[in-house]
Amino acid sequence: MRRLLGLCIALAVTVSSTAQAQEAREAPGAEPGGGASDVAALAAADSLSTGHADGGRLEHAFALRPGDALATVSRKRYGTRELVGLLGRAASAVARAFPGSRLAVGDLSSETGGPLAPHESHQSGRDADVAFYLIGADGQAVPQALFQRVDAEGRARRRDRRFTFDDARNWALLVAFVDDPMAEVQYVILAPHIRERLLEYGRRIEAPEDQLRRVELVTRRMRGSDGHDDHFHVRIYCSIGDRPQCLDRPPLHPWYYGTPSPDAVAAARVADLQRAQRLRRDQEQARRAELALARGVAREEAREQVRARALMAEPSRQEHAEARRAARLTRDERRALTELRRLEEEAARLLVRSRVAELGRDSEARAEERRWRANERRRSVRLREEQRRIEAEERRRAARLRRQGREAARLQRRAEAQQAADRRRAQRLMRRSEELARQRARMQ
Repeated sequence: MRRLLGLCIALAVTVSSTAQAQEAREAPGAEPGGGASDVAALAAADSLSTGHADGGRLEHAFALRPGDALATVSRKRYGTRELVGLLGRAASAVARAFPGSRLAVGDLSSETGGPLAPHESHQSGRDADVAFYLIGADGQAVPQALFQRVDAEGRARRRDRRFTFDDARNWALLVAFVDDPMAEVQYVILAPHIRERLLEYGRRIEAPEDQLRRVELVTRRMRGSDGHDDHFHVRIYCSIGDRPQCLDRPPLHPWYYGTPSPDAVAAARVADLQRAQRLRRDQEQARRAELALARGVAREEAREQVRARALMAEPSRQEHAEARRAARLTRDERRALTELRRLEEEAARLLVRSRVAELGRDSEARAEERRWRANERRRSVRLREEQRRIEAEERRRAARLRRQGREAARLQRRAEAQQAADRRRAQRLMRRSEELARQRARMQ
Protein backbone atom coordinates (compact mmCIF):
# COMPACT_ATOMS: atom_id res chain seq x y z
CA MET A 1 0.00 0.00 0.00
CA ARG A 2 2.93 2.38 0.67
CA ARG A 3 4.09 1.80 -2.90
CA LEU A 4 0.57 2.58 -4.19
CA LEU A 5 0.41 5.71 -2.06
CA GLY A 6 3.73 6.87 -3.46
CA LEU A 7 2.46 6.33 -7.02
CA CYS A 8 -0.71 8.36 -6.35
CA ILE A 9 1.21 11.20 -4.71
CA ALA A 10 3.70 11.39 -7.57
CA LEU A 11 0.78 11.52 -10.03
CA ALA A 12 -0.91 14.27 -8.01
CA VAL A 13 2.30 16.32 -7.99
CA THR A 14 2.67 15.93 -11.76
CA VAL A 15 -0.99 16.90 -12.42
CA SER A 16 -0.77 19.87 -10.05
CA SER A 17 2.41 21.14 -11.73
CA THR A 18 0.80 20.80 -15.15
CA ALA A 19 -2.34 22.65 -13.98
CA GLN A 20 -0.26 25.47 -12.47
CA ALA A 21 1.72 25.85 -15.67
CA GLN A 22 -1.53 25.95 -17.67
CA GLU A 23 -3.04 28.57 -15.33
CA ALA A 24 0.12 30.65 -15.64
CA ARG A 25 -0.23 30.57 -19.42
CA GLU A 26 -3.90 31.65 -19.14
CA ALA A 27 -3.30 34.36 -16.53
CA PRO A 28 -4.05 37.99 -17.59
CA GLY A 29 -1.02 39.62 -19.10
CA ALA A 30 0.69 36.36 -19.97
CA GLU A 31 2.16 36.08 -23.43
CA PRO A 32 0.52 33.28 -25.46
CA GLY A 33 3.08 30.88 -26.73
CA GLY A 34 1.12 29.23 -29.49
CA GLY A 35 -0.68 32.16 -31.08
CA ALA A 36 -3.50 30.89 -33.28
CA SER A 37 -3.12 27.35 -31.91
CA ASP A 38 -3.86 28.59 -28.36
CA VAL A 39 -6.95 30.42 -29.62
CA ALA A 40 -8.12 27.30 -31.44
CA ALA A 41 -7.56 25.17 -28.34
CA LEU A 42 -9.51 27.68 -26.24
CA ALA A 43 -12.39 27.75 -28.75
CA ALA A 44 -12.51 23.95 -28.83
CA ALA A 45 -13.06 23.85 -25.05
CA ASP A 46 -16.59 25.30 -25.06
CA SER A 47 -19.73 24.14 -26.81
CA LEU A 48 -21.23 26.13 -29.68
CA SER A 49 -24.91 25.96 -30.68
CA THR A 50 -25.52 27.19 -34.24
CA GLY A 51 -28.79 27.90 -36.02
CA HIS A 52 -32.28 27.23 -34.70
CA ALA A 53 -33.20 24.39 -32.38
CA ASP A 54 -35.11 22.68 -35.21
CA GLY A 55 -32.50 23.26 -37.90
CA GLY A 56 -29.06 23.76 -36.37
CA ARG A 57 -25.86 22.00 -35.35
CA LEU A 58 -23.78 21.46 -32.21
CA GLU A 59 -20.01 21.75 -31.93
CA HIS A 60 -17.74 20.63 -29.06
CA ALA A 61 -20.70 19.12 -27.22
CA PHE A 62 -20.78 18.31 -23.51
CA ALA A 63 -22.04 14.86 -22.48
CA LEU A 64 -24.59 14.64 -19.67
CA ARG A 65 -23.10 12.32 -17.05
CA PRO A 66 -25.22 10.30 -14.58
CA GLY A 67 -24.78 10.93 -10.88
CA ASP A 68 -26.41 10.50 -7.48
CA ALA A 69 -29.23 12.93 -8.39
CA LEU A 70 -29.47 12.29 -12.14
CA ALA A 71 -29.86 9.26 -14.42
CA THR A 72 -29.54 9.16 -18.21
CA VAL A 73 -31.85 6.82 -20.12
CA SER A 74 -30.66 7.62 -23.64
CA ARG A 75 -27.37 7.56 -25.53
CA LYS A 76 -28.39 10.82 -27.26
CA ARG A 77 -27.25 12.87 -24.27
CA TYR A 78 -25.11 15.66 -25.73
CA GLY A 79 -25.86 19.35 -25.29
CA THR A 80 -24.39 22.78 -24.72
CA ARG A 81 -22.50 23.45 -21.52
CA GLU A 82 -25.39 25.67 -20.36
CA LEU A 83 -28.03 22.94 -20.86
CA VAL A 84 -25.95 20.17 -19.26
CA GLY A 85 -25.19 22.45 -16.30
CA LEU A 86 -28.87 23.43 -15.94
CA LEU A 87 -29.99 19.79 -15.77
CA GLY A 88 -27.35 18.88 -13.21
CA ARG A 89 -28.10 21.89 -11.00
CA ALA A 90 -31.87 21.36 -11.17
CA ALA A 91 -31.57 17.64 -10.29
CA SER A 92 -29.28 18.49 -7.36
CA ALA A 93 -31.69 21.18 -6.12
CA VAL A 94 -34.61 18.71 -6.05
CA ALA A 95 -32.41 16.06 -4.38
CA ARG A 96 -31.45 18.54 -1.66
CA ALA A 97 -35.09 19.43 -1.01
CA PHE A 98 -36.27 15.79 -1.29
CA PRO A 99 -33.37 13.46 -0.35
CA GLY A 100 -33.11 10.30 -2.43
CA SER A 101 -34.67 11.82 -5.57
CA ARG A 102 -33.06 10.94 -8.90
CA LEU A 103 -34.09 12.70 -12.10
CA ALA A 104 -34.36 10.67 -15.34
CA VAL A 105 -33.27 12.54 -18.49
CA GLY A 106 -33.98 11.24 -21.99
CA ASP A 107 -32.92 12.64 -25.36
CA LEU A 108 -30.84 15.83 -25.68
CA SER A 109 -29.01 15.94 -29.03
CA SER A 110 -26.47 13.88 -30.93
CA GLU A 111 -22.80 14.72 -30.44
CA THR A 112 -22.67 16.93 -33.55
CA GLY A 113 -26.33 18.03 -33.55
CA GLY A 114 -28.50 17.88 -36.64
CA PRO A 115 -31.72 15.89 -37.20
CA LEU A 116 -32.57 13.50 -34.39
CA ALA A 117 -35.44 11.09 -35.08
CA PRO A 118 -38.24 11.10 -34.05
CA HIS A 119 -37.92 14.71 -32.87
CA GLU A 120 -38.44 17.83 -34.97
CA SER A 121 -36.13 19.83 -32.71
CA HIS A 122 -33.20 18.59 -30.52
CA GLN A 123 -30.78 19.64 -33.27
CA SER A 124 -28.55 22.29 -31.67
CA GLY A 125 -28.00 21.04 -28.11
CA ARG A 126 -30.57 23.31 -26.40
CA ASP A 127 -33.46 20.80 -25.92
CA ALA A 128 -33.90 18.04 -23.34
CA ASP A 129 -36.65 15.55 -22.46
CA VAL A 130 -37.03 15.15 -18.68
CA ALA A 131 -39.27 12.57 -16.99
CA PHE A 132 -41.84 13.43 -14.32
CA TYR A 133 -41.26 12.62 -10.67
CA LEU A 134 -43.78 9.97 -9.50
CA ILE A 135 -45.06 8.48 -6.24
CA GLY A 136 -45.50 4.73 -5.90
CA ALA A 137 -48.60 2.84 -4.75
CA ASP A 138 -47.11 2.66 -1.22
CA GLY A 139 -47.12 6.45 -0.98
CA GLN A 140 -43.32 6.67 -1.15
CA ALA A 141 -41.53 8.81 -3.74
CA VAL A 142 -40.05 6.78 -6.59
CA PRO A 143 -36.27 7.56 -6.54
CA GLN A 144 -35.86 7.52 -10.32
CA ALA A 145 -38.64 9.03 -12.41
CA LEU A 146 -40.13 7.05 -15.30
CA PHE A 147 -41.39 8.13 -18.72
CA GLN A 148 -45.04 7.22 -18.05
CA ARG A 149 -48.20 8.91 -19.34
CA VAL A 150 -50.11 10.81 -16.65
CA ASP A 151 -53.89 11.25 -16.97
CA ALA A 152 -56.05 14.19 -15.87
CA GLU A 153 -56.32 12.77 -12.32
CA GLY A 154 -52.52 12.56 -12.01
CA ARG A 155 -52.38 8.75 -12.27
CA ALA A 156 -49.89 6.64 -14.26
CA ARG A 157 -49.51 2.93 -14.85
CA ARG A 158 -46.65 0.63 -15.87
CA ARG A 159 -47.81 -2.96 -16.33
CA ASP A 160 -49.18 -3.93 -12.90
CA ARG A 161 -47.57 -1.01 -11.05
CA ARG A 162 -49.50 2.17 -10.19
CA PHE A 163 -48.04 5.66 -9.77
CA THR A 164 -49.21 9.15 -8.86
CA PHE A 165 -47.88 12.44 -10.17
CA ASP A 166 -45.64 14.04 -7.49
CA ASP A 167 -46.77 17.68 -7.36
CA ALA A 168 -44.14 18.82 -4.83
CA ARG A 169 -41.05 17.47 -6.59
CA ASN A 170 -42.21 18.41 -10.08
CA TRP A 171 -43.00 21.96 -8.90
CA ALA A 172 -39.54 22.15 -7.29
CA LEU A 173 -38.03 21.03 -10.62
CA LEU A 174 -39.89 23.75 -12.56
CA VAL A 175 -38.80 26.38 -10.02
CA ALA A 176 -35.19 25.19 -10.33
CA PHE A 177 -35.45 25.59 -14.12
CA VAL A 178 -36.90 29.14 -14.11
CA ASP A 179 -34.70 30.40 -11.24
CA ASP A 180 -31.40 29.04 -12.58
CA PRO A 181 -28.79 31.85 -12.65
CA MET A 182 -26.58 30.47 -15.45
CA ALA A 183 -29.07 29.38 -18.16
CA GLU A 184 -32.20 31.20 -19.43
CA VAL A 185 -35.11 28.76 -19.93
CA GLN A 186 -37.26 29.68 -22.93
CA TYR A 187 -40.06 27.21 -22.34
CA VAL A 188 -41.03 23.90 -20.77
CA ILE A 189 -43.61 22.06 -22.89
CA LEU A 190 -46.07 19.84 -21.03
CA ALA A 191 -49.68 18.71 -21.40
CA PRO A 192 -52.31 21.35 -20.46
CA HIS A 193 -53.88 19.26 -17.68
CA ILE A 194 -50.48 18.76 -16.04
CA ARG A 195 -49.69 22.47 -16.40
CA GLU A 196 -52.93 23.44 -14.66
CA ARG A 197 -52.25 20.90 -11.92
CA LEU A 198 -48.80 22.34 -11.21
CA LEU A 199 -49.99 25.97 -11.30
CA GLU A 200 -52.79 25.11 -8.89
CA TYR A 201 -50.23 23.50 -6.58
CA GLY A 202 -48.06 26.64 -6.76
CA ARG A 203 -51.03 28.85 -5.82
CA ARG A 204 -51.98 26.45 -3.04
CA ILE A 205 -48.56 26.66 -1.39
CA GLU A 206 -48.60 30.47 -1.94
CA ALA A 207 -45.53 30.56 -4.14
CA PRO A 208 -44.17 34.08 -4.89
CA GLU A 209 -46.09 35.94 -7.60
CA ASP A 210 -42.96 36.51 -9.68
CA GLN A 211 -42.16 32.79 -9.54
CA LEU A 212 -45.72 31.84 -10.53
CA ARG A 213 -45.64 34.32 -13.41
CA ARG A 214 -42.35 32.91 -14.76
CA VAL A 215 -43.68 29.34 -14.56
CA GLU A 216 -46.90 30.43 -16.35
CA LEU A 217 -44.89 32.06 -19.14
CA VAL A 218 -42.44 29.20 -19.77
CA THR A 219 -45.21 26.54 -19.66
CA ARG A 220 -47.87 28.31 -21.70
CA ARG A 221 -49.62 26.12 -24.24
CA MET A 222 -47.85 25.63 -27.57
CA ARG A 223 -48.20 23.43 -30.62
CA GLY A 224 -47.58 19.84 -29.58
CA SER A 225 -48.26 20.41 -25.88
CA ASP A 226 -51.02 17.78 -25.77
CA GLY A 227 -48.52 15.01 -26.55
CA HIS A 228 -46.24 15.87 -23.63
CA ASP A 229 -48.11 13.98 -20.91
CA ASP A 230 -45.18 11.74 -19.95
CA HIS A 231 -42.26 14.21 -19.76
CA PHE A 232 -41.15 17.84 -19.74
CA HIS A 233 -39.58 19.24 -22.93
CA VAL A 234 -37.06 21.88 -21.80
CA ARG A 235 -35.45 24.44 -24.10
CA ILE A 236 -33.02 27.22 -23.21
CA TYR A 237 -32.25 30.46 -25.05
CA CYS A 238 -28.98 30.89 -26.92
CA SER A 239 -26.16 32.00 -24.63
CA ILE A 240 -24.67 35.42 -25.35
CA GLY A 241 -21.36 33.80 -26.21
CA ASP A 242 -22.96 31.64 -28.94
CA ARG A 243 -24.39 34.63 -30.80
CA PRO A 244 -24.72 35.53 -33.63
CA GLN A 245 -24.37 31.92 -34.89
CA CYS A 246 -27.11 30.75 -32.50
CA LEU A 247 -30.69 31.87 -33.28
CA ASP A 248 -33.84 32.04 -31.11
CA ARG A 249 -37.47 31.97 -32.17
CA PRO A 250 -40.39 33.44 -30.16
CA PRO A 251 -41.72 33.33 -27.51
CA LEU A 252 -39.32 35.94 -26.11
CA HIS A 253 -40.02 36.42 -22.42
CA PRO A 254 -39.38 39.63 -20.40
CA TRP A 255 -36.07 38.22 -19.12
CA TYR A 256 -34.80 37.58 -22.66
CA TYR A 257 -31.73 39.73 -23.15
CA GLY A 258 -32.38 40.46 -26.83
CA THR A 259 -29.59 40.98 -29.36
CA PRO A 260 -26.45 42.08 -27.50
CA SER A 261 -23.74 44.27 -28.97
CA PRO A 262 -20.76 42.65 -30.74
CA ASP A 263 -18.49 43.71 -27.86
CA ALA A 264 -20.80 42.04 -25.31
CA VAL A 265 -20.91 38.89 -27.44
CA ALA A 266 -17.12 38.80 -27.68
CA ALA A 267 -16.62 39.37 -23.94
CA ALA A 268 -19.21 36.74 -23.01
CA ARG A 269 -17.69 34.27 -25.47
CA VAL A 270 -14.21 34.69 -23.96
CA ALA A 271 -15.58 34.19 -20.43
CA ASP A 272 -17.57 31.12 -21.55
CA LEU A 273 -14.53 29.64 -23.27
CA GLN A 274 -12.33 30.10 -20.22
CA ARG A 275 -14.94 28.53 -17.90
CA ALA A 276 -15.43 25.63 -20.30
CA GLN A 277 -11.69 25.06 -20.65
CA ARG A 278 -11.27 24.94 -16.87
CA LEU A 279 -14.21 22.53 -16.60
CA ARG A 280 -12.85 20.20 -19.30
CA ARG A 281 -9.35 20.29 -17.77
CA ASP A 282 -10.65 19.52 -14.28
CA GLN A 283 -12.79 16.67 -15.59
CA GLU A 284 -9.88 15.20 -17.54
CA GLN A 285 -7.52 15.45 -14.55
CA ALA A 286 -10.09 13.80 -12.28
CA ARG A 287 -10.67 11.05 -14.86
CA ARG A 288 -6.93 10.37 -15.19
CA ALA A 289 -6.42 10.35 -11.42
CA GLU A 290 -9.34 7.95 -10.93
CA LEU A 291 -8.01 5.69 -13.70
CA ALA A 292 -4.49 5.68 -12.23
CA LEU A 293 -5.84 4.99 -8.76
CA ALA A 294 -8.02 2.15 -10.03
CA ARG A 295 -5.05 0.62 -11.89
CA GLY A 296 -2.84 0.95 -8.81
CA VAL A 297 -5.47 -0.62 -6.57
CA ALA A 298 -5.93 -3.46 -9.04
CA ARG A 299 -2.16 -4.10 -9.20
CA GLU A 300 -1.85 -3.97 -5.41
CA GLU A 301 -4.78 -6.37 -4.99
CA ALA A 302 -3.19 -8.74 -7.49
CA ARG A 303 0.11 -8.61 -5.58
CA GLU A 304 -1.72 -9.20 -2.32
CA GLN A 305 -3.49 -12.21 -3.78
CA VAL A 306 -0.21 -13.65 -5.08
CA ARG A 307 1.43 -13.01 -1.72
CA ALA A 308 -1.49 -14.59 0.15
CA ARG A 309 -1.41 -17.68 -2.06
CA ALA A 310 2.32 -17.98 -1.54
CA LEU A 311 1.95 -17.59 2.20
CA MET A 312 -0.77 -20.20 2.33
CA ALA A 313 1.34 -22.63 0.25
CA GLU A 314 4.71 -22.16 1.95
CA PRO A 315 4.42 -20.07 5.13
CA SER A 316 7.89 -20.72 6.40
CA ARG A 317 9.63 -19.99 3.10
CA GLN A 318 7.60 -16.78 2.64
CA GLU A 319 8.53 -15.63 6.11
CA HIS A 320 12.21 -16.25 5.40
CA ALA A 321 11.89 -14.40 2.09
CA GLU A 322 10.27 -11.40 3.82
CA ALA A 323 13.05 -11.40 6.42
CA ARG A 324 15.73 -11.47 3.72
CA ARG A 325 13.94 -8.70 1.81
CA ALA A 326 13.88 -6.54 4.94
CA ALA A 327 17.54 -7.26 5.54
CA ARG A 328 18.43 -6.19 2.00
CA LEU A 329 17.21 -2.62 2.58
CA THR A 330 20.17 -0.47 1.57
CA ARG A 331 21.04 3.10 2.24
CA ASP A 332 19.72 4.07 -1.22
CA GLU A 333 16.31 2.59 -0.41
CA ARG A 334 16.16 4.48 2.87
CA ARG A 335 17.09 7.62 0.98
CA ALA A 336 14.26 6.88 -1.48
CA LEU A 337 11.81 6.55 1.41
CA THR A 338 12.96 9.91 2.77
CA GLU A 339 12.45 11.49 -0.66
CA LEU A 340 8.99 9.92 -0.84
CA ARG A 341 8.04 11.48 2.48
CA ARG A 342 9.30 14.83 1.24
CA LEU A 343 7.17 14.47 -1.89
CA GLU A 344 4.15 13.63 0.27
CA GLU A 345 4.63 16.82 2.29
CA GLU A 346 5.08 18.88 -0.88
CA ALA A 347 1.94 17.36 -2.39
CA ALA A 348 0.00 18.23 0.77
CA ARG A 349 1.21 21.85 0.59
CA LEU A 350 0.25 22.05 -3.09
CA LEU A 351 -3.19 20.64 -2.28
CA VAL A 352 -3.77 23.28 0.40
CA ARG A 353 -2.62 25.99 -1.99
CA SER A 354 -4.96 24.78 -4.74
CA ARG A 355 -7.89 24.67 -2.32
CA VAL A 356 -7.23 28.27 -1.25
CA ALA A 357 -7.13 29.33 -4.91
CA GLU A 358 -10.37 27.45 -5.59
CA LEU A 359 -12.07 29.21 -2.67
CA GLY A 360 -10.99 32.54 -4.14
CA ARG A 361 -12.41 31.61 -7.53
CA ASP A 362 -15.67 30.50 -5.92
CA SER A 363 -15.92 33.84 -4.10
CA GLU A 364 -15.39 35.71 -7.38
CA ALA A 365 -18.03 33.56 -9.08
CA ARG A 366 -20.55 34.29 -6.31
CA ALA A 367 -19.85 38.03 -6.55
CA GLU A 368 -20.33 37.87 -10.32
CA GLU A 369 -23.60 35.99 -9.84
CA ARG A 370 -24.85 38.65 -7.38
CA ARG A 371 -24.01 41.41 -9.88
CA TRP A 372 -25.79 39.47 -12.61
CA ARG A 373 -28.90 39.05 -10.45
CA ALA A 374 -28.92 42.78 -9.61
CA ASN A 375 -28.69 43.65 -13.31
CA GLU A 376 -31.52 41.23 -14.07
CA ARG A 377 -33.72 42.82 -11.42
CA ARG A 378 -33.07 46.30 -12.80
CA ARG A 379 -33.83 45.09 -16.33
CA SER A 380 -37.05 43.47 -15.12
CA VAL A 381 -38.12 46.73 -13.43
CA ARG A 382 -37.43 48.67 -16.63
CA LEU A 383 -39.40 46.18 -18.68
CA ARG A 384 -42.35 46.32 -16.28
CA GLU A 385 -42.34 50.15 -16.35
CA GLU A 386 -42.24 50.14 -20.15
CA GLN A 387 -45.11 47.64 -20.23
CA ARG A 388 -47.18 49.77 -17.85
CA ARG A 389 -46.50 52.86 -19.99
CA ILE A 390 -47.60 51.03 -23.13
CA GLU A 391 -50.74 49.75 -21.40
CA ALA A 392 -51.60 53.27 -20.18
CA GLU A 393 -51.11 54.62 -23.70
CA GLU A 394 -53.38 51.88 -25.05
CA ARG A 395 -56.04 52.75 -22.49
CA ARG A 396 -55.88 56.45 -23.43
CA ARG A 397 -56.11 55.55 -27.12
CA ALA A 398 -59.12 53.32 -26.46
CA ALA A 399 -60.85 56.09 -24.44
CA ARG A 400 -60.21 58.58 -27.23
CA LEU A 401 -61.69 56.18 -29.78
CA ARG A 402 -64.76 55.67 -27.57
CA ARG A 403 -65.26 59.45 -27.30
CA GLN A 404 -64.96 59.83 -31.05
CA GLY A 405 -67.51 57.02 -31.54
CA ARG A 406 -69.98 58.68 -29.18
CA GLU A 407 -69.55 62.05 -31.00
CA ALA A 408 -70.11 60.38 -34.39
CA ALA A 409 -73.27 58.67 -33.07
CA ARG A 410 -74.58 62.02 -31.73
CA LEU A 411 -73.97 63.73 -35.10
CA GLN A 412 -75.67 60.83 -36.86
CA ARG A 413 -78.75 61.14 -34.68
CA ARG A 414 -78.88 64.93 -35.28
CA ALA A 415 -78.65 64.42 -39.05
CA GLU A 416 -81.44 61.83 -38.96
CA ALA A 417 -83.66 64.19 -36.91
CA GLN A 418 -83.01 67.01 -39.42
CA GLN A 419 -83.89 64.73 -42.33
CA ALA A 420 -87.15 63.70 -40.57
CA ALA A 421 -88.05 67.39 -40.01
CA ASP A 422 -87.31 68.18 -43.67
CA ARG A 423 -89.59 65.34 -44.78
CA ARG A 424 -92.44 66.57 -42.58
CA ARG A 425 -92.01 70.13 -43.92
CA ALA A 426 -92.05 68.85 -47.53
CA GLN A 427 -95.21 66.87 -46.82
CA ARG A 428 -96.95 69.95 -45.37
CA LEU A 429 -95.95 72.00 -48.43
CA MET A 430 -97.31 69.32 -50.75
CA ARG A 431 -100.63 69.17 -48.89
CA ARG A 432 -100.82 72.99 -48.98
CA SER A 433 -100.17 73.08 -52.75
CA GLU A 434 -102.81 70.41 -53.35
CA GLU A 435 -105.32 72.36 -51.29
CA LEU A 436 -104.55 75.55 -53.26
CA ALA A 437 -104.99 73.65 -56.51
CA ARG A 438 -108.39 72.34 -55.40
CA GLN A 439 -109.47 75.90 -54.42
CA ARG A 440 -108.46 77.28 -57.82
CA ALA A 441 -110.37 74.46 -59.47
CA ARG A 442 -113.54 75.30 -57.47
CA MET A 443 -113.17 79.00 -58.27
CA GLN A 444 -113.02 78.29 -61.95
